[in-house]
Amino acid sequence: MKKILAIDDNNINLELISQIVKVYYPDFKFIGALNGREGITIAQNENPDLILLDIMMPDLDGYETCKLLKKNNRTKQIPIIMVSALGRDSVERTKGLNAGADSFISKPFDQVELKAQINVALRIKSYQLQLKKLNSEVTLVEERERRRIAENLHDSLGQTLGLAFMNLSSIDTNECSPSIKNTIKFTSKLLNKAIEESRRLTYDLSPPILYELGLLPAIQWKLEQFEKDFKIKTNLIVENKRTQLSKENNIFLYRTVGELLTNISKHAEATEVTVKQATNNGMYYISVEDNGIGIDKSSSKPVSNKGGFGLLSIEERIESMNGTFNIEALKKGTKAEIEIPYFLEQN
Repeated sequence: MKKILAIDDNNINLELISQIVKVYYPDFKFIGALNGREGITIAQNENPDLILLDIMMPDLDGYETCKLLKKNNRTKQIPIIMVSALGRDSVERTKGLNAGADSFISKPFDQVELKAQINVALRIKSYQLQLKKLNSEVTLVEERERRRIAENLHDSLGQTLGLAFMNLSSIDTNECSPSIKNTIKFTSKLLNKAIEESRRLTYDLSPPILYELGLLPAIQWKLEQFEKDFKIKTNLIVENKRTQLSKENNIFLYRTVGELLTNISKHAEATEVTVKQATNNGMYYISVEDNGIGIDKSSSKPVSNKGGFGLLSIEERIESMNGTFNIEALKKGTKAEIEIPYFLEQN
């Protein structure tokens, strides 16, 4: 059910807004909070579509409340309209917008103006939801295409190479000259290598283990391959194996870990990598830490700018999922941290 949350320390103001919501937005549930801390708790639990926020409140004023709402992963995408008698003061309006408010309306407000402001904020929320849906659809379409290509490689190229290898291996070389024997032997090695590479390419494109067993077994397999290919020791630390994620989140996190491992292999000069998984307060956490040369702490950018577009794409995608992506410089090495909600109420 759609919801509008109003945070105001005056019961009369809350009752007035409640009546406006009933008249103009009958399909919305109205929720009132008498102070900022209560409002933040309700926003985290109820995930409202819009917040109407007063400024002049005891203990925690509207500016601080707004900042805390915008810093929280669960609430930072909720549109906030500040409703205050200070609304005519340009300095206060600027302060509110800098705190993260989406718009400002003055008390006493005109009902028609408030309705117009609410409509704009709800349109913003609707566009955000549409973008999230589009991002998810793009991810799934891309993955379906990867699976199609992988299946074609396996069913067509892989089987053809396998048949060629079998036919070549069946040749009786006892009557052949040494040069022909060497040629057949060398060609067999080439075919065997091609079979291994096609199998590896198939798994890189769309690993069956990701769909059959889930994210963590797929990451474990990825780490084993990474350790084998680059001689870098790997560790996987799992806190909660039972947490379920959506299909698109599984795909995205698997691809993200793969991108981070690729960057490590190219630029970090590391000897050990640790991937850690955990859950906390409705958030799914994955970190990738290496003991390599690290990043430039003064700029917080990778030592090499190669692959930067990949990291930028990761950050944008995670933000669209109400998550966070941070890269931290350690005393030795680098840690990349991802947090995304593993449950979001559907509106």
